[in-house]
Amino acid sequence: MDLRNRIGLYGSYFLGMAGIGFTLPFLPLYLGEQGLSDRAIGIVSTLAALAGLAQFPIGIWSDHVGRRKPFLIVMLGILALATLLLPVVRGPLLLGLFVLFFAENGLCRATVESLAGAEATHLAPPGQVGKALGALRFWKPVSIILVAFGGGIIAESFGIDAILWPVAVLQILAVAAALLIRGDRGPALPTAGSREAENSPVLGRGFRDPVLWMFVAAMVLFHVANAPGGVYLGLYLKRDLHAPERYLSYAFVVSMIAWMLAIRFVGRFSDRFGRKPFLILGWTLMSLRLALIAVATSAEQILAIQVLDGLSQSLFAVAAAAWVTDRLADPRRVGEAQVLVGSSLVFGSAVGPLLSGLIVGHVGYVGMFGMLAGVGAIALVLIIAFIPETFVRPTSTPAVVEPPRILEEEVLQ
Repeated sequence: MDLRNRIGLYGSYFLGMAGIGFTLPFLPLYLGEQGLSDRAIGIVSTLAALAGLAQFPIGIWSDHVGRRKPFLIVMLGILALATLLLPVVRGPLLLGLFVLFFAENGLCRATVESLAGAEATHLAPPGQVGKALGALRFWKPVSIILVAFGGGIIAESFGIDAILWPVAVLQILAVAAALLIRGDRGPALPTAGSREAENSPVLGRGFRDPVLWMFVAAMVLFHVANAPGGVYLGLYLKRDLHAPERYLSYAFVVSMIAWMLAIRFVGRFSDRFGRKPFLILGWTLMSLRLALIAVATSAEQILAIQVLDGLSQSLFAVAAAAWVTDRLADPRRVGEAQVLVGSSLVFGSAVGPLLSGLIVGHVGYVGMFGMLAGVGAIALVLIIAFIPETFVRPTSTPAVVEPPRILEEEVLQ
């Protein structure tokens, strides 16, 4: 990847993901200030995640045309428009509509996340898919940290809604960065029934693979358990633990710092030691984090526990995407591989807040996090029992050993 494409791909991803620094700690509070109840916030989050499932046909489409840049530009443009309009619209219906595009797992950001990963995977050298994904995903926590930390300062002085204007500027710059990407055209995926598709041993294998669907189930359960924290952890800190507003951003900054420090190592080591050890570790840390939140007694303890959130999410972001890429085993299906992971993420992120919104009023925040830890433990059992290792180290070409030369004099003798 040349310098211009690095600036275009990494820059658009960095700037596009920056808005998550607002959505994670501040969006539920902003919607609450606009009159939405906890249940309504959970429903809006669910609908936004369901809208993110549109990334799946978009990713398949990008494989068929062999390009991702046009789709990235369109999604980033819609995201910038939604960010500009969100602080000026009023009423639950209009707010909910724009959250569908703006949310962390909504239509735009979820699609950008998957297509950027597909582009990085497409450009990765053989045997370095994990490293390529780690290099890309590194920029996500950096942007989130900057916005969440700066947003905490702005919110204390000017209010939460004031954060949206600088975020809108970043989303517009993301569109400009994506325009710099060039030479992204790759081999198109053959259509069903074509001669090339009939002669290919790997095309069409993925969706008929029961192990792949078992892994999809484990990914969905990961986010059924993990996603409600993005909606309710800030509310728990403020309402039950009486933490100041700056703690809302600090909690997610701690998580993102852990992600940022770990993700490059996860990418490199998963290319060396395989995917499954990191899958087991990621699912274990996710479940442990939820259990510890349920027994925490202070905001400071929550901040320390958030380190586990960053580590588990970095492990998922690299190891899960690399596992699916390995399993499909077709360089023309990188879009399909990434949107399968992304769709599992957003579907789990839709179901998790919905179920949590139904039970949080009855069991409280502590009881809800304890139940989510149990869901995470079930997902961990699936990983340990049913998911095989997929990484195969690329074989090196053996050195050619020349036979010893026999001198003509020795032959005559």
